[in-house]
Amino acid sequence: MKKIKSLLILTAILALPLIYFTACSNKSEINEPNQVNFDSPTMAIIDFNDAQNGIEDATLETGMTLSPSLFSYSFINDKNFTHGNVPMMGMVAGNMWMGRFDWGKHLGLFFRRLNLSDQQKSDLKALMVKFHDDMKPLVQQFRDANADIIKAANEARKLIVEDVKAGKITRQEAAAKLKALNEDTRKKINDNPATQTVKASMCTLRKNLINSITGMFTGDQLIKWKAFVLLISNPC
Repeated sequence: MKKIKSLLILTAILALPLIYFTACSNKSEINEPNQVNFDSPTMAIIDFNDAQNGIEDATLETGMTLSPSLFSYSFINDKNFTHGNVPMMGMVAGNMWMGRFDWGKHLGLFFRRLNLSDQQKSDLKALMVKFHDDMKPLVQQFRDANADIIKAANEARKLIVEDVKAGKITRQEAAAKLKALNEDTRKKINDNPATQTVKASMCTLRKNLINSITGMFTGDQLIKWKAFVLLISNPC
């Protein structure tokens, strides 16, 4: 009987650390606020370069399009939009913009290296969410402002495709015509006054974001941030 009682006491003693650890673990999960997913698309800067990169050139097989991932802003909820994601390197048509994204503009890769306080994490997350809330309509304005230009380009493309089918020109000749068409269309988009208006608004948003983040850091954080900003491509 004494043996059984001793065994029960020993078992209870051994179980105490496990119970304590589990309780502490659960408490930590509940009480640890401001958790930030630094891999999230929300941590990525979107700017005028992305709008330009979102234009997919016309080919004999496909018309000129605007990346649905970018211009519908669906990438913001895409779990595959993560730095180093191998499938991203071979995106299928329609998602090529995501494969071309400049990961140097994904701020989460930098933020995770800093010893951020909970307040800083919370503030950074709020800044990035607001940035995307404000950027999304500008990206869509870029799309809408150039819809007629792209429509005209696709009508011109159809004539080239028809000439190939009719044997009037070779595929090689068609490729040269399409290249010229794509270049001319991109120039028209860039020279479109509405495009320049959207670009100015995008650049203002980008500048305000950088300034707001700069104001959050001090000491070594600020030094590292200022050095990092110089490395980020800037279309403005």
